[in-house]
Amino acid sequence: MAIVRVRFDGGNVPVVRGAIPPNADMPISNPTQTGFTTNQGIIVAEDEYCFGLDTSMPYTPLWQTVQAVDGVPAVITFRKKGP
Repeated sequence: MAIVRVRFDGGNVPVVRGAIPPNADMPISNPTQTGFTTNQGIIVAEDEYCFGLDTSMPYTPLWQTVQAVDGVPAVITFRKKGP
């Protein structure tokens, strides 16, 4: 199993996953809830994942991919937009 930490400077919000969108300006279509929130470790099987956030708060980027590798912690970071 691998651990991915999804950080967000806007607090703890639900993390979603799905297919990689065709461009960086589009959010994940038909996202699936992971059952986890940001700022904690998510335990996943070794694979490539596309994560986004389920929040009405504007954030960037809209999604990120990560290659989860057994025994190698991974971190991705989202940032809130605006004040």
